[in-house]
Amino acid sequence: MKINKTIADAAQKIYGEVMQIIDTHVIHENPATDPRIDPSCLEALCCELDTHFADKYGVDTQCKPLNAYTWDEIKTIADAGKAADFFKVGDEKAIKLYTGETVVLVILGFNHDNKAGGGKAAITFGVKDIIDGWYEFNAPVNGNSSNVGGWDKSKMRGVYMRRLFRLLPTDLQAVITPVEKMTSAGVGSPELYKSIDDLFLLSLAEIYSHDAIATSAWGVIKDNATVYNAEGEQYEYWQKAIGDLDPDNSSDELIKTRGGGADYWWLRSPRVDDDSYAWCVDSDGYAGGDRVGGGFGVSFGFCV
Repeated sequence: MKINKTIADAAQKIYGEVMQIIDTHVIHENPATDPRIDPSCLEALCCELDTHFADKYGVDTQCKPLNAYTWDEIKTIADAGKAADFFKVGDEKAIKLYTGETVVLVILGFNHDNKAGGGKAAITFGVKDIIDGWYEFNAPVNGNSSNVGGWDKSKMRGVYMRRLFRLLPTDLQAVITPVEKMTSAGVGSPELYKSIDDLFLLSLAEIYSHDAIATSAWGVIKDNATVYNAEGEQYEYWQKAIGDLDPDNSSDELIKTRGGGADYWWLRSPRVDDDSYAWCVDSDGYAGGDRVGGGFGVSFGFCV
């Protein structure tokens, strides 16, 4: 009985606080009409309630979607270690590139990637679909295209990622945190390169689980599972989307579009069994290898 009274007293107190805040936004036009709230004041009212509960009770009411936060606000939340309290995997935020193209970003995971300066990056974002343009993984050298040097030495990383970074809004550029990425050196080598990246393509192991890679019906994946699995861990976003789906099976969740149509998009994993190929995901949602000089889509990630 005492516990129930305590709960009732607390509820009554909170109710009173809420009504007091609401009352400051209520318009009393005249005694003959009901009090009302100007719709233009609703956002301010919600923000005031959010602030009250956060400051007094340490509770986030989460009335504000990710898309409504500025990048400075997201960075402040991330640095405070509270990203997962405010946001969830799969939340989306739209940005406009310097070219005028609107791109939708999605949260792939929290505390997943290693920051270049030590510790974990709070949030990893990815482009939900494919950005405009065609991009080759690597440029032909002396008439031949090769995956020599893997992602670390590729034209995709050295040229295209730098260009794409400059197309991002400046407020986003300012909060991106460089992270470490491990990737095969390519050309049949078991060697791994560590790169420090602002923007990066995803690896096989960041989309597919280690078990799925190790048991894949693709002999070229399964036989080199140790190397591919050293390129990262599956993001929570893909854990929820495809689970332990084998790379040799298609998935609608892996289909990305550009201009309304499905298309291929590059991964950063080079084929370790063939020096002319790197991995990508095709328009039907299958993992596949293609020549590094071919022009395909890009769907990059980054961390805050």
